[in-house]
Amino acid sequence: NHTITVGGSGVISLDYSTDGGANWTTNPYPTTPTGSGASWNGNRYPNIGLYNPTGNTNPANAYAVEIGPALETGAVSNDNGWAKTFRASHKLDGTDLDETYDFNTISSQGNINEWGAGGVYVNANGVVWYAATNSNNSGATPNPAFDVADNYSKYFLVRGDFNSTNNNFDWTVVDTIAPTWNTTDNNGSQYNMSGLMNMAWSPDGNTGYLVIMGSWGANTMWRPYVMKTTDGGTTWNQYADYDFSNDPVLQCQVFPANGTGLPRPWFSSYDLVVGNDGELRIFSEIQSQSSAHPDSLLYAFIAPQSTALYEVATNSSNGWDVTFVDSIYVEDHEWDATNTLSHFVRPQAGRSQDGSKLFYTWLASDVTLSIAREFPVVHSRGHEISSDMWTPVTNLSVGTNADYVSAYATLAVDAIENGTEKAWELPIVYGTALGGSALSDGLSAPQWTFLRGVGFDQSDFTETAIADPCAVGIAEKKLTEGNVTVFPNPTSGIITIGLPEANFSYIITDVLGNVVESNNVSGNKTTVDLSNNAKGAYLVKVSTENGSITKKVMVTK
Repeated sequence: NHTITVGGSGVISLDYSTDGGANWTTNPYPTTPTGSGASWNGNRYPNIGLYNPTGNTNPANAYAVEIGPALETGAVSNDNGWAKTFRASHKLDGTDLDETYDFNTISSQGNINEWGAGGVYVNANGVVWYAATNSNNSGATPNPAFDVADNYSKYFLVRGDFNSTNNNFDWTVVDTIAPTWNTTDNNGSQYNMSGLMNMAWSPDGNTGYLVIMGSWGANTMWRPYVMKTTDGGTTWNQYADYDFSNDPVLQCQVFPANGTGLPRPWFSSYDLVVGNDGELRIFSEIQSQSSAHPDSLLYAFIAPQSTALYEVATNSSNGWDVTFVDSIYVEDHEWDATNTLSHFVRPQAGRSQDGSKLFYTWLASDVTLSIAREFPVVHSRGHEISSDMWTPVTNLSVGTNADYVSAYATLAVDAIENGTEKAWELPIVYGTALGGSALSDGLSAPQWTFLRGVGFDQSDFTETAIADPCAVGIAEKKLTEGNVTVFPNPTSGIITIGLPEANFSYIITDVLGNVVESNNVSGNKTTVDLSNNAKGAYLVKVSTENGSITKKVMVTK
């Protein structure tokens, strides 16, 4: 584990490792602002990618590229302050630092300025892509705002090409996307039914997708609006729309609107990845939209019973495939009400470097400790494309310093290969919330830590996707590694065994196979005292009608 040092407010800095996370260069220099724009020090929400020039073998000569929205803090830009997009690039040794603040091509629209930059990705050919959207800074409407000029929010596909003469990137807006979004009224102001955007690309850099969650056309359901390219970004076309209320997987998992009729699936937090087959996978938390009424289009049920995680994929037939990944057993937990900071599900998507395997992570919690995500852990599943086999739900935090404290976990796109622990090690950074007055005083920031050496081996891909989730049900799905807890581990003697569903049995054996404890439990947790047994390793086998899981626990008395 490595604790990351943070920079000041609005100043972007970074730590980096060149050996898979074993050693780090910590906070070597700020990358923005460099002083080129005196009023620009309100940089926010950085996206980052790495560009390694062809033939380069020296990590110091690789370039970091950082992009995000900026507040103009030296002068009042407009009512809400969002004004430009910052773009910075530099070698990892700190040289060739370049920093710009731009409107791209939309400054002619007055105070309709850029807000947000998402999906930054450096293709294998060194081309950088990201997407941005515009914002009405008049203060009259919320973001993403109602575009007064043409009535609809715009999205911009931006390309960066490395300039070997100037050692920086030349940026070009290659396409503007302006769907006719549905609108909804909010106290006399118009909301465009569109949100922020994300992008994902295939490993070879030829196939790419832009995804915007929004509502358009006759179907007012909040769903993915997708643009696709198969020629490296030269041309872009809209991918086929889909009425997700007719999807059989979602019909049995998502609550119907108002409790009757078809469900209205609502895509909440999400991430994207593209495998070696060129198909897009959206890893998303999907909730139940409450109503089709125009005044209720931004409302959804958020109880865990109405929410789950899914892989939503394009296919060769220009259609969509939905796969159930895992249930969400706990609700978001607000640890700091003053600053409205919470533990969210935070779905993340990555892949093996060749794109043959996909990896999904999210924040879960121990339902036997709290019905809220008060003790966050990083759960994960892997999906092998060619065989369509999956790993079990796996708790990557167990046995690490991340156990029960891993907030805001972020997964990089490409897994680390040839690592020391797993065939595919997932690069994850998580935040540790200090909480209470330390966070509320505005002086103490959360700390960020790299979770090293966690991931999967080939032998972990042992499960098929649930073919009929209606028959299984959310609370009765197959028992997995991720939803059985044995804690504390290691222990001085007393352990608690817990799982989401009620009624189970357990058998505890020593390493020689001798049974030391066993019982049938009515309920979803029980406490076992092993303090009279010798210290060492014990195997805890938990069984229900949906399967068995065995976990190892260490007694250290």
